[in-house]
Amino acid sequence: MPTPASNAAVADHALELVWSLWRELGLSGWVGNQPSTGIDLEPLIIATSRLGASDPRLLEDAFDWCLANSKFISAVRLRNLLPSFDLPTQKAFGDFASTIKRHRKVAWPGSGSPLRLEITGRSSAPELARPALQQLRLRAVFGVSARAEILWTMLRQPSRFYVIGELALSTAYGKDNIADALELLSMAGVVTRTTMATTGNRRTYRLDVAPALEALVGQPLPTPDWGARFRLVLALIRLFADAPESATGRAAAIVSFLDAAQQDLRRVATFPHLRRGVEGVNEDFDRWAVGAIRTWANMPDSG
Repeated sequence: MPTPASNAAVADHALELVWSLWRELGLSGWVGNQPSTGIDLEPLIIATSRLGASDPRLLEDAFDWCLANSKFISAVRLRNLLPSFDLPTQKAFGDFASTIKRHRKVAWPGSGSPLRLEITGRSSAPELARPALQQLRLRAVFGVSARAEILWTMLRQPSRFYVIGELALSTAYGKDNIADALELLSMAGVVTRTTMATTGNRRTYRLDVAPALEALVGQPLPTPDWGARFRLVLALIRLFADAPESATGRAAAIVSFLDAAQQDLRRVATFPHLRRGVEGVNEDFDRWAVGAIRTWANMPDSG
């Protein structure tokens, strides 16, 4: 059976994960602790709208940052990413977006009841020189656009070829938008376009100017699939809160969770190794869940 400590640890570490990323963005002047991981802004905003319900300071400071820095935020990516999150998160984001739209003319998706959040004025522009903020540096240079997200993806693996579909998935832009952006980048000599038999004779694209781009925006950092991570975190919080009290019932709920979360687990390449038996499933899953979120939050080893 889970202990109250493990239940609390999942929720507490999830908040620390979100704070760790916002600190890197300069939230209210906090010092960041994710300097070696690339940050993806839109999944963070969506997850914060839900997790902030248990941390009013987080929600208010994130609200203030989004107002001060709305020019860095992609409404298109928010719209495309939002349906991949569960309904409670979509509702929480709708309320958060409605609050933003009361103060800024932005095309954010979602609708709901505006929250009672104050504009604190504590937020300022992020320090774009920070290594973790390469996404925002690219947006500062190329605009909040599909081009910036394509280059951010390609720069992390500049020697490989990409097809339009996988770039659409990784960037959270539509295929038509990606195709148009790649056409412009190809015309400018930024990417090479070719056709390969290994991709079913589809057009493929490879970055041609990696050294010059790195000189402009810095070397890329390892960047996980933050959307998948946050979907798993939110699902884990819900599982720990709502699972049956009996050990058998909870083990069954864990098996159902793992089955439903297969795609996101593959995308983050993190899988729990569970012993046989009810007790083993519960204990090993708890250990994995707490450890995974601690690792993602870059928290020190608890020993």
